[in-house]
Amino acid sequence: MSWLVYNLIGLVFRLGIKPFFDLQIDGMEHYSESPSSLIVANHKRDLDSVLIASVFYYHEGFLNPSTPVSFMGDENLFQPGFLADWIKGPKLLKKALQPLSLNHVLQWLNAYPIGKLNFHSVPVHEALRIIQEKDDDPELREVIEEKALERLLGDTSFGSPYMKISEFFEKEGYPRKKIKSSYFKSEFRKAVKQTKLGAVKEQLGKFIELLNQGAILYITPEGRLSQDGMLGQLKDSLLILIDEAETEVVVVPTNITYDFLTDGKTRIFVQAGEEMKGLDQLDRKEKSKKLRRRILGLTTINLGQLASYHLVEAQETGRMKVGEKELRSQVNDYLELFNASAFNVDESLSEPEGVEERWESFVNYCRKRGVFAVEEDRGEEGRIFELDSDLGYDRDTAPRGYRRDPVKYCANELKGLEKVGLIEL
Repeated sequence: MSWLVYNLIGLVFRLGIKPFFDLQIDGMEHYSESPSSLIVANHKRDLDSVLIASVFYYHEGFLNPSTPVSFMGDENLFQPGFLADWIKGPKLLKKALQPLSLNHVLQWLNAYPIGKLNFHSVPVHEALRIIQEKDDDPELREVIEEKALERLLGDTSFGSPYMKISEFFEKEGYPRKKIKSSYFKSEFRKAVKQTKLGAVKEQLGKFIELLNQGAILYITPEGRLSQDGMLGQLKDSLLILIDEAETEVVVVPTNITYDFLTDGKTRIFVQAGEEMKGLDQLDRKEKSKKLRRRILGLTTINLGQLASYHLVEAQETGRMKVGEKELRSQVNDYLELFNASAFNVDESLSEPEGVEERWESFVNYCRKRGVFAVEEDRGEEGRIFELDSDLGYDRDTAPRGYRRDPVKYCANELKGLEKVGLIEL
């Protein structure tokens, strides 16, 4: 049953994204499908896990699926309330979805939960669920400090300090708002910390067991979505898996890049690199450095990044206008440099017609987003782009991923390459 569901969901996902995304896959000739392989990829969007798992599962075609890929997912994905929080829609719909959990679906996809060792702030629903299990459903006023509780209940409709945790969940659903751990009374704060620590140790033990059994596992080394386009710090959990597994772990470095500064379909680039063995022989600092450079070196270069990099450079030097001729010339220079440096490049940019089509879609996106205003054509100089002071930064968008500051997000993808010495622009 689970095999059938895994195939069905993977196939539906891969076919279902076609109307919305163009997918370019490179480097799969490096993937040997070795037992105890650990696919390690950067994390850009919520759909990355299912996308990466399906890319490797169907790397030889839909009619010849390979070994299923297991993957780690934030434990919040498995708990009630996530679906309601993730889906955009009317409050009545979100309320109806609050009790639903994706736990069974994720299990069919070979997904396993992993927690975060962040004791400074925790999601309200997670902390209250732990306390409810540990302390037989106390009242909210017994658990949370008075002022913090007032703020929490100020955001709800039916909140009362005298409500039991079960009543709060029943009336308010599973709020995903975070709360500082210091706002919990001492004995409950310790219970939450000890429970989370024990759960993460148990979860890591499960992943080590899977690797020892020869499973193929996918993990995002950052443990969270990239907030600014840079590859985040590699978490200890990744290094622990490599070091503690009894069998030799074959690491498959992978990079996923989205070219979304367009008025057309977003292009997704997935590139797998040469497999890495013997990492357990390196100390953790050297291991982390080597993995980081390898993942970044697999970045697929696209026009959105190249143009964004020059726009950000212009803005940071105080310029308010950039000529189209200048910007296109700079993009072409960058493109030549990356091609000469053997980086993977968006295949649609290999021909002048492809570059022209992609250029116009980039300009259209920037106009609609408010990145720049387009002045009239000035003959040989072409159009003039009058830059917005924030390059389309949207203060009303939640600071999560690429949506708030898309141009700087794309420019940072290239700055991340400079930071580790892979390129000099």
